[in-house]
Amino acid sequence: MKKTNGNLFVIVGASGVGKDTLLNEIKRKLIHFHFVRRYITRNLDKTNEDHIPISSSDFQKKAKDGFFAITWKAHCLSYGIPKSIEDELKKGVNVIFNGSRLALGQIKKNYPDAKIICITASQKTIESRLILRNRENKADIKKRLNREVIKLPSDTIYVKNESDLETGVKKLINALDY
Repeated sequence: MKKTNGNLFVIVGASGVGKDTLLNEIKRKLIHFHFVRRYITRNLDKTNEDHIPISSSDFQKKAKDGFFAITWKAHCLSYGIPKSIEDELKKGVNVIFNGSRLALGQIKKNYPDAKIICITASQKTIESRLILRNRENKADIKKRLNREVIKLPSDTIYVKNESDLETGVKKLINALDY
């Protein structure tokens, strides 16, 4: 029997593990995937994260109008995944987005078959990446590093992104080839 629905892949992990970097790299290699751009109430970061900047009031209006399939708040920002992902899934297209551990309850409730992939790295690696990113001061970085991590679903796939980019990309592509 031919499969009619695509798979939903949600990439999660702490800030600084390299989620956006890996997603940007695999985008060129996995043309059969639909890569979702998140709506975020933050200015556009042209250095790495490809998102759609939106004001808080516009975000709230879109959320109220049912534009988003999934929303969450983190670090004083609002994040949203457009409901249009459902059209792609119905067409049989695999959909992937940079999600949040905070939204996994909502994601699993709305999309029980969603595949969760958690990108990990050592605390030392994460700290150096956050410093290089230069979005936060040292105190905020320390807070992020010491933040309590919520428990992930038991079927979560883990990808360690500790070494070079090429290795991280290969590991993520292997994880997507469940």
